[in-house]
Amino acid sequence: MLNDADGYGGGSDEAAETPSDADALFSKLKGWIKLDYDSKGQTNWRREAREDFDFEAGEQLSEEDKAILKDAKRPIVIFNRIGTTVDSVAGQEVGNRQEVQFLPRTQGVVKKNELLTSAAKWFRQQCDAEDEESDAFRDMVVCGMGWTETRLDYEDNPEGDPKIDRVDPLEMGWDSGARKRNLVDSRRVFHIRRDVPIEEARALCPGDPDNPFEDCDYNATWLGGEKDGEEPKHDDGREYQNDERTGEEDGEDNCVTMVRIQWWERVPAYMVIDPTNPETILTLGADEFKELSAKAKLAGGKLKFTKTTRKVYRQAYLGNVLLEVGDAPAKGHFSFKCMTGKRDRNKNTFFGIVRAMKDPARWSNKWMSQTMHIMNTTAKGGIAAERGAFFDNDAQGESSWAHQDQVTYLKPGALSGQNPKFIAKPVSQFPQGSFELMQYANQSLRDVSGVNVEILGMQQSSGQAAALDLQRKQSALTILQPLFDSLRRYRKEQGRLLLYLIQHYLSDGRLVKIEGPEEAQFVPLMKKDVYDGKTLYDVIVDESPTSANQKEATWAMLQQILPVIGKMLPPATWLALLKYSPLPTSAQKDISDSIEKAGQQPDPEQQKREAELKLENDKAQAKMANDKQQSDAKIQAMERESQAKMKIAAEEAQHDAMLKAFTRPQSAGESGEGGQGAPAPGIDAAAVLMAFMQEMRRDMNTLATAMNTPKRLIRDPQTGEIVGIAPMEAQ
Repeated sequence: MLNDADGYGGGSDEAAETPSDADALFSKLKGWIKLDYDSKGQTNWRREAREDFDFEAGEQLSEEDKAILKDAKRPIVIFNRIGTTVDSVAGQEVGNRQEVQFLPRTQGVVKKNELLTSAAKWFRQQCDAEDEESDAFRDMVVCGMGWTETRLDYEDNPEGDPKIDRVDPLEMGWDSGARKRNLVDSRRVFHIRRDVPIEEARALCPGDPDNPFEDCDYNATWLGGEKDGEEPKHDDGREYQNDERTGEEDGEDNCVTMVRIQWWERVPAYMVIDPTNPETILTLGADEFKELSAKAKLAGGKLKFTKTTRKVYRQAYLGNVLLEVGDAPAKGHFSFKCMTGKRDRNKNTFFGIVRAMKDPARWSNKWMSQTMHIMNTTAKGGIAAERGAFFDNDAQGESSWAHQDQVTYLKPGALSGQNPKFIAKPVSQFPQGSFELMQYANQSLRDVSGVNVEILGMQQSSGQAAALDLQRKQSALTILQPLFDSLRRYRKEQGRLLLYLIQHYLSDGRLVKIEGPEEAQFVPLMKKDVYDGKTLYDVIVDESPTSANQKEATWAMLQQILPVIGKMLPPATWLALLKYSPLPTSAQKDISDSIEKAGQQPDPEQQKREAELKLENDKAQAKMANDKQQSDAKIQAMERESQAKMKIAAEEAQHDAMLKAFTRPQSAGESGEGGQGAPAPGIDAAAVLMAFMQEMRRDMNTLATAMNTPKRLIRDPQTGEIVGIAPMEAQ
C-alpha cells in the first residue's frame, strides 16, 4: 500500500502494488538489506564500533583480561584517557559551529537569500539541531560514522514540527558498495529499529482496515539479533495473541523489529520540447509522455523528444512482510544523512580516532596493574631472625620490634660475632623498564590520535610561550581536519535537504524568526517568496576551524590592527566589529544599543568642542576683516598721495612749458635790438598758445598712461606691511 511519506504529505503517483508485486518488492528489499547488513565489512565494523564505544566509556579490559587479573590476585585498574581525548575533539566542534547560507544562482552581484538562510536557522533552532549534530559528530570521532535524520513530525503539530535527530550508528545500514566520503554515492540506506512496542508498530503502519496486519507481520524475524551472530528473538511465523497477553508478559517479548529502507531507482524519462513553447524542455515520466503523445497525435502534430532516465527516491517499511511503500520524504534526497571519519580502504569501512588508541590504552592499564602488583608483593621492611634470638620470647620480641617507644632485648651475642642471629629483609629493586613502558604507552595515546597536550589543556610547562602553544594547537587541528571536512560536507548535504523541505512543506505562511542587524522579527514564510520553480541555490558553509576558537582567533587578529585604524573608523564599523568579539550575544546587544542611543543624544563634551571651534573661527574671521580694512585704507591713502604727486608734477610741467615758450631765444634775423626774454615784435601770440597746448596734451597723455598702468604693492620683507606702490613689470 501507499503511505504519505512518513507524514510529509503526498504519496506516490504510481498505483498501489498488486500482491504479487508487493511480494517481489519485499523479496528484493529483504535481499538488499541482508546483503549489506551481513556483509563482512559491516559485520566487522559493528563489532569494532561496539568496542570503540566501550573504550570511550571506560570499559577497556575484556572479560578474559579481567578474569586473568582476578585469578592472579592483581588489581583491576582502568585510567580512561581516551574519554578526555574524545571530549577535546568533540569540544572543538562545539566551540566552532558552522552556519549554512543559501546563494541564488542569478546574474550579477550575488547576495545570500536572507529569508531562506534565516528560515533554515529557525528550522535548526526549533529542534535543537546543534546538540543533535554534536552528538553525531562525537559518534564519528569514536567509531567513524555519525548519522542524523531530518524530517517533519506531525504528531504534536498538524502543520509539522521540524526535527533533526541523531541516530545510533549501530542501528544504521548502508549500501555495501558505497565508497565516497559521507556515503554520498550510496544507493540505499536503512534504519533497523529493535524493541519497538507492538502498539507503536500498529500505529506506524496500520495497514488496510479491511485486511489488517497480524502482529507477527510487524516483526522482521529474518534479521539477525542486535549482536553479530545472535539469534532472532522471535521465531518466524510467531503470532501475538493480544487478548491472551497479560501484564507480566508485556515486556521485551512484546516488542518487534522493524526496518525502514530508503533507496533510489532509475525509471524511464523523456525530455520533450514543449509544443506550446519551443524554448522550453519538459522532463516527463512514461505515463505523462504517453498522454502528451496521444494529445499531439490528435492535434496532428509530432513530439520531438529524447529518451533518458531519472532517479526516483522511494521508502518502505518492512517487518515479516512489506508493510508500507511510497515515495521518499524528500525528492532527490535521503532523510538520513551521514558523516564519516577515516577510511579503511581494504575493508571499505570508516573508523574514528579511538581505534588507534585501544592498544596503547590496554597496555597502559595492564602495566599499571603489573606495577601495583609488584609493589604489593615485595618486602617493604622488617627482619629475618633465628628462633630464640630474643631475650624473653619470640612473641614479646616481635611485638616490641614494631613499636618505636619500646626496647627490644636480645640474648647476649645475638648482635655480635660473624653470624648475627637476625638480618634486615632485603628490599627488591623495582624494575625501571616497567615505568618506562607505562610512560611510553601513555605517550602513545597522544601520538596515535594526533591530539597533543596543548589541545587537551594539560601543558604544564610554565616557560612555553603563548605563540608556541597556539602554533602547536593549530598543528594538531591540521591532523584532525579530515574529520571537520566531513562535517562540512555533511552540512552542505543536509542544507540541500533543508532547502527542499522549506520550499515545499514549510512555506505555508507560518511565522519564522528573521534575525537582522537591529532586532529579530517574525515574518510569514510564503512559497512565492522562497520558491519560483526556476531559481537554483548554492549551499555555502563556513570554513572549517583552524584554531581552538575561530571567534577568539578573529578577535585576536583584529586587536593587532585596531590600534592603527581605530581612530579612522566610524561608529557603524565599530558596531559591525562587535559581532566578532568573544562577548556574549546579550552583551553585544546591550553595547550596540548603548552606542546607538548615545549617538542620538547630544554629547556635552562634543558641544563644548564645537563651541570652542566656532569661537576660534569667529576670531580668525574678525582678524582677517580688520587686516583687510587696514590694508584697503593704506592703499587708498597711497593712491591719493600718488595722484596728488602726479597732479603737482603735471602743474610743474605745465608751468615749465609756459615758461619755456615765453623765454625761448629768437632766431637770427628775427630780432633787432631786443635782448633775450622779451618777445620779438611781430610774433603771433595765438601760435605760441597753440604750441603750449600741444605740449601740455602730451604731458597729460603721459600722466594718464602712468595712472592706468597696473601696479603692485610693495611690502616690507620683515613685517609684511605695505610701504609703496610700483608699476607691474612687463612679462
